[in-house]
Amino acid sequence: MPRDPAFLSSLASSLLDHADLALVYLDRGGLCRHADRRFAALLDRTPQALVGMTLSTLDHPVARALAAAMESLASGVRRSAPLDCETTGCDGQRAIVSGNLLAHTDADGAVVGWLGLFIETGDPDRIADFVARRDPFVATLLNAAVDGIIVSDRTGVIRSINRACCDLFGYEEAELLGQPMTVLMPPPFARDHDKYVSNYVKTERPKIIGIGRDTLGRRKDGAVFPIHLSVGEARMGDRTTYVGIIRDISDRLAAEQRASYLARHDPLTGVLTRTAFLEECEALLANDPVGGDTGFALYSLDVDQFSDINEAFGFHVGDAALKALVSRVMEVLPPNTYMCRIAADEFAALARVNGMEHAQTLADVLHDRLTASIYADRHWVRLRLSVGAALQEAGAHSLEELNARAKLALQAVQHDGGNAVCFYTPEMAAAATRRMMLTMHLNHAIERNEMHLVYQPIVDGKTGRVVSAEALLRWTHDTLGPVSPAEFIPVAEESGLIVPLTDWILSTAIGQMMRWNAEGVLPDRVFLNISGQQFLRGNLTARLGELLSGCPELRPHLGLEITEQAAVRDLKVAIKTLGELSALGIQTAIDDFGSGYSSLSYVQQLPVAKLKIDRAFVIDVPTNPKSNALVRAAVGMAHGLGLATVAEGVETEEQRKFLVSVGCDLLQGYFFGRPMTPEALAEMIRQQRTPTAG
Repeated sequence: MPRDPAFLSSLASSLLDHADLALVYLDRGGLCRHADRRFAALLDRTPQALVGMTLSTLDHPVARALAAAMESLASGVRRSAPLDCETTGCDGQRAIVSGNLLAHTDADGAVVGWLGLFIETGDPDRIADFVARRDPFVATLLNAAVDGIIVSDRTGVIRSINRACCDLFGYEEAELLGQPMTVLMPPPFARDHDKYVSNYVKTERPKIIGIGRDTLGRRKDGAVFPIHLSVGEARMGDRTTYVGIIRDISDRLAAEQRASYLARHDPLTGVLTRTAFLEECEALLANDPVGGDTGFALYSLDVDQFSDINEAFGFHVGDAALKALVSRVMEVLPPNTYMCRIAADEFAALARVNGMEHAQTLADVLHDRLTASIYADRHWVRLRLSVGAALQEAGAHSLEELNARAKLALQAVQHDGGNAVCFYTPEMAAAATRRMMLTMHLNHAIERNEMHLVYQPIVDGKTGRVVSAEALLRWTHDTLGPVSPAEFIPVAEESGLIVPLTDWILSTAIGQMMRWNAEGVLPDRVFLNISGQQFLRGNLTARLGELLSGCPELRPHLGLEITEQAAVRDLKVAIKTLGELSALGIQTAIDDFGSGYSSLSYVQQLPVAKLKIDRAFVIDVPTNPKSNALVRAAVGMAHGLGLATVAEGVETEEQRKFLVSVGCDLLQGYFFGRPMTPEALAEMIRQQRTPTAG
């Protein structure tokens, strides 16, 4: 408690009552000991009514704020606490009370009371005065902001600006204060801003207040850059202030533009993505129908065996080769050609042409150019390229239809070995429909019991006796009738169905061999054709081990035929698998020898027992000297390597005599018997084993 209350009252009356402050003094317990008229007015009371009252018992914002400030100072760590609150007087006017509560301590530092000094900010002038008193604090907050902040009056004149905004536009603060906001905008946007301000002054209808928008700003050096501007409105009495928050969005827009570009363009080659290509070309075809001699051609490009380049030289060389490919395509095809990347090594291009002859000439030039040597990242590479093309015709306006035709032409090229050009013909659509139908039916052929095996005899060249047989797959569909193996085997290989079909052949043939063995008519060897996919899967030996586990006596009677293309596709796997089969006692033969790679370098590495000479060489002997020479060479080479030879496709006595004369060991063909049922082959073997068979 103060030692002389009368002195305190006198001091308050003579000094503090004449200051522009509201004053109150509370004892340590919060009991009011003095309140001037300004403070009493804040609580809508008289000073006499407040003295002697514990203010915390009053239901008033100022009283509650005082109690909170006293509680915050109770620990004794701080000696003063700021106080800010909003009040509403009896007249309904709103005001802001702001000030400080100070701790009054004795000589020992103990709190004996509390002195509160406050200012009421109720009209615009006093509010401005209050803001001015707090200006250092506000400036600190504004300068801590990352975005640019501008405070302007209703005429658009800048009254305050933070450091971030000065740095953003390249000005000093003094250069902008008092200047119109338009100094920070390029001319078109400055004019628009002036219109907004003028319209608001006249109509009081804001069009940009509270709405963020992207626009342009102008720096002191004249550089224009994208910004996002948000404008807020603050009213203090009858005064209006605008607060603008400005953010540089150059990086954001650059990222958005980059993302938009990548969404429509291939990041490696820069050509359109498939989706963007379809959109652009569909619009082009819709607005430019076929007429006269002009139209469009769609080229579908696929790099054959592109993975070989990546594996041999690395992906960086492959990427460089694809970039060079795109450059050459755009050099050859006419201007305004649209091009896209469909897959890793597959592209499409839509070009304007003057009829079929022009389209074919472009395709031929394009193929020649793309298959020429390419210098890619310090390596010379040559691409093999398949090109399928389709010409826009009357009635074929959609890109989808044009693309389907080009893809059919591309498939036709690839079926014929690739690295060529092919244009769409109506027959291709019929063939594609047929392949799709066969694929669908082939998927259920085994479970519907539509597959069966026939066996063609293989005879000894010298004696003519049946010593072996080749199992051949046949398919008879309920509605399609018999389907040629030449037609359904390629379909099975393309669809992957060849693997389950091959497995069915293995199990079915081994079951038949068990029955023949029980009847005593099992041939010395029964050969089965193995697809390249099954051969290279790595589990062929294990699967045969399972099938032969209950009849190991059949191993010496089982033979497998693989094409030379499958054998050399992965030589290491081929050598390993053939070695495992040989260890099981299963004999292997190279089928269709001479129709593919035909290299001594691989033949001598493969642990095989026989070479089957392709029927293409047998059909012309002995009338064709070149075929005669090739057959002699094949037989001599095989015997030199310790291998037996089998000649396929023998149909005449003259062919038989010639093949025997050159030393061919075994013969197979219609001359000795067509593919037949298991029962017919068994009967043939029984007859040759009877004493009168000769």
